[in-house]
Amino acid sequence: MLTESEVHYLLEIYDAYTAGQEYVGPQYLATRLKVKRPTAYQMLQSLVKKGALHRVKGKYCITSIGLEMARRILRNHRIIETMLYRAGVDLETACRCASRIQNEVDDEVVEKLWEYLGNPDKCPHGRPIPQV
Repeated sequence: MLTESEVHYLLEIYDAYTAGQEYVGPQYLATRLKVKRPTAYQMLQSLVKKGALHRVKGKYCITSIGLEMARRILRNHRIIETMLYRAGVDLETACRCASRIQNEVDDEVVEKLWEYLGNPDKCPHGRPIPQV
């Protein structure tokens, strides 16, 4: 299981990956996440230990395990956000709440929510809900 901080880093790395950036380094993440470089470096090391990243000559690339983790987290977030929004919660609050619990809800529960919601393919922001 990833910590909330690890989730933030992994999703930032996933965004870079989907934008065509295969490798990231601690300075890139420090700048993007507004943290100090040693903090970013420690988090990268933690994600390597969990199998989400692979280190190559001082840079880091996301592994297939990391891709699966990121897609699952995004799927959970977008399904939970959709449920909250459809229940009448404003979009900003729904997004913030989904961010806090996206990594804590069992995948089976999220899948049941997805089915209950009619198998949506996009979240209220219009972003695709990843298939896993």
